[in-house]
Amino acid sequence: MKFWQIVGGTALSLTLAGCASQPAQPPLPPPGNGAPSTAAIQQPSVKGTISIDSRVALPPDSVLTVTLADASIADTPSKVVAQSVAYTQGHQAPFPFVLPYSPNDVQPKSRVLLSAVIADKQGHFLFQTEQPTPAVTNGAGTQFDLVLKPVEARAVPTNPSTLGPLDTSPNSPMPTGINPAPTPMP
Repeated sequence: MKFWQIVGGTALSLTLAGCASQPAQPPLPPPGNGAPSTAAIQQPSVKGTISIDSRVALPPDSVLTVTLADASIADTPSKVVAQSVAYTQGHQAPFPFVLPYSPNDVQPKSRVLLSAVIADKQGHFLFQTEQPTPAVTNGAGTQFDLVLKPVEARAVPTNPSTLGPLDTSPNSPMPTGINPAPTPMP
């Protein structure tokens, strides 16, 4: 009788031990056998800083937009490859930026341009790049320090009878129809 209890207990113990020794996840393959590395998985990006060519304090609700666009086809609007929109939240320049993009959206000989703008909450441009900067293709690189210049205010002639009431509510959309997502600056 005691013999069968020992045999049964041992069999039960081995069964439970066998279940417990199974790994929860399959082991990772060793490097060098065709498995993708961390560097191969990372998405390419354009990086740098944005500074302004003026010693003025930005309004606390300013919006910084950095755009990477393909301007290869003449007489057509540029195709936005990547864009970052963020509130400055009272921070002052310089602003670091990282703009990830998909390599499938950039052809080797395309004309890819980097630009940036700082606008107020009504969408009026305060600072912008004077000229878009070539980026990514044709040896242009992916690290940039952009300097934004002040935008001169210009009077725009309008017919007062065609203007509607000014919407100054906090939920009013920007003039472009795009409301930036409230992304904090790094």
